[in-house]
Amino acid sequence: MQYQLKTRQVCLFFVAFVPLLKLFGLPSILAQTSNEDLWLSVLFNTIIDAFTIACILSAIKKTNCSFFKLIENNFGKTVSKIILIVYFIYFMLKAILPVFEQRDYIKLTLYTLKPNLLYFLPFFIVPFYISTKKLRVLGRLSDVLWLITLNGIITLFALSIANADFGAILPVGARGIHAVSLGTLKAFSLFGDCIYLMFFMGEFEYKKKDEIKILLFYLLGALLVIIFFIIFYCVFTSIAFRQRFALTEISKYTTVINNLGRFDYIGIIMILFSNIFAISLPIYFASRLLNKIFNIQKEWIAPIFTVGTQIAIAVLCERFSFSVQFLTTNVFSLFFFALSNLFPILFCKLCKKETNNNYEKS
Repeated sequence: MQYQLKTRQVCLFFVAFVPLLKLFGLPSILAQTSNEDLWLSVLFNTIIDAFTIACILSAIKKTNCSFFKLIENNFGKTVSKIILIVYFIYFMLKAILPVFEQRDYIKLTLYTLKPNLLYFLPFFIVPFYISTKKLRVLGRLSDVLWLITLNGIITLFALSIANADFGAILPVGARGIHAVSLGTLKAFSLFGDCIYLMFFMGEFEYKKKDEIKILLFYLLGALLVIIFFIIFYCVFTSIAFRQRFALTEISKYTTVINNLGRFDYIGIIMILFSNIFAISLPIYFASRLLNKIFNIQKEWIAPIFTVGTQIAIAVLCERFSFSVQFLTTNVFSLFFFALSNLFPILFCKLCKKETNNNYEKS
């Protein structure tokens, strides 16, 4: 059997892409909700996702079936198509907020003198092109981009840490469980990256101790996010909720920048480059699901619909960024949690059933 991915690429995937979408608008959202305990909200989301990944890995260990084959064997073609349609909606919704954040970041941060939506529209060439490729394209991107992502984040850490007052996050848990839980709830839309692993089922050869490697690499990416949130709040403290784009703000007050100019843009450009592909992931999987639902043979048809829909939303709802943010982080948060975490955990039971059935047939 020829696999689309290698275990190494699955590991690097969680470093190359998982941290990125959380570094733009989410810090200010959680600072408004959880204040100095925002990193605890991130920690709880990380624990939930790590547990989900552990469950999916245990399922991968027991069966070689792909996700599509497994749900069809257990639910039948009709119900499995309904599940795929729900996940198509899930990925389309999951892409909206990152696209809006990237659009606003480019318009309001990189082109402050003359912001224009046209500067952002070329971005959609990338998700369209990637969505016409097979799953192995994500493995190749992971092999290349993990180092760029890591260098970009470490560069921002190095330039920001001198300005951080780490006493600002003390005492831990001062805001209480309600504020931390509310922050965890609002972050569901930008977490739930464990769902990608479920769609990698049967696409890479599982070997002994692979679950430990994959889980450790996920935790490495999650650790980078937690450190970023801690430094962000320790730099801005009580005014952190006003810093809409943490990526640009976190390092601009360092002494090196005052002497040499915006040296931090080196790290920012690295992160922005990798982030183009991170934002493309939900669109890629939405296109992949559309091909599966309607049995589309030509690879360019589904991307036209998915990318075209995202372009239409980005253009028509240009003035409603905060409304989109509210809907995504509040109204749809439980929907994201259910499909990112609850369903995959329950889905692991089906994998055990499938393994037993295969054993009995053999």
